[in-house]
Amino acid sequence: MTRPVRPFQSRFGLLPVVRMDRAMQHRDAIDEIRAAWLTLRPEMDTTAVGTIGRVLRIARVVTLLSDEVLSGFGISRGEFDVLSAVRRSPEPLTSSDLARTLITSNASITKRMGQLERSGLAVRERSDSDRRVVYVRLTDAGVAKIDDAVPELLAFEASIASSLSNEQRDQFEEALRRMLGQLELRGSE
Repeated sequence: MTRPVRPFQSRFGLLPVVRMDRAMQHRDAIDEIRAAWLTLRPEMDTTAVGTIGRVLRIARVVTLLSDEVLSGFGISRGEFDVLSAVRRSPEPLTSSDLARTLITSNASITKRMGQLERSGLAVRERSDSDRRVVYVRLTDAGVAKIDDAVPELLAFEASIASSLSNEQRDQFEEALRRMLGQLELRGSE
């Protein structure tokens, strides 16, 4: 059974809850990019651009819209990701753990942590057993902030995913899981 999803208001307007069938499909920016390359270099196979270009474009648009949703909580998507990772971890995390988990640089984590500390949402604490190790801990305000923000972000993400049927969503998720697994294998070699 599908849960009803409410439309989501953003600076791009109301994101309607719609199901797209073949009659509703249209050319998008990625189609235009492929067409331009076909004109310039007809011998090149741009098939992968259809997939990878859309994944990258979706990621960028979702990040921008997520920032908009989370601005109501006074945090960015990057700060949300740090708060969320620390909140759901059963073990204390270091900045390096966060960088690996979030697939970002240590410098990026340091910048996010500086902002979270200034906002009173997280602190860095030295390990009692090894003073070289610094753990990230959420303050009570940080726990409250992430606990308030998660339901809103989930509702936003559900509004985006609602444009696909349950079957399409399952197939899309499985295809992405397969692709991500292959990429992560490459990265570990």
